[in-house]
Parts: sequence; structure tokens; C-alpha cells
Amino acid sequence: MLKIRLQGTEKDIEWFLNILEYDSRISVHNPSDPLDIKGTRKYKRLYLEVLRNIDEEMKK
Repeated sequence: MLKIRLQGTEKDIEWFLNILEYDSRISVHNPSDPLDIKGTRKYKRLYLEVLRNIDEEMKK
């Protein structure tokens, strides 16, 4: 399992989450709500866990 922090605009974070969720080799768990980054209104941060789907990797 990987614990990942994403930082960027809400639109960019949403875009990247869609890419992660589309890939069948991994599964995304426990994404947090977008949190403010101190000192800026434009950028947010989000935490999530990513797990490998070993069964899907073996198919390829």
C-alpha cells in the first residue's frame, strides 16, 4: 500500500484521481476531502491510499 498526498488545483486533483480509478491494476481507498494549503486559495491537498491489484497485473 502507498499513502499519497496530491497537491494542485481542485480540477487537477480530480483529473488525476479519475486516471487512478480508471487503471484496473490499482485501487484507490480513503481519499480525504480537499484541504486548504496555508497561504493560498488556489491550491488544495488531498490524501489517499493506493493498493495494487495483483490479480489484474498477472493478466497482463
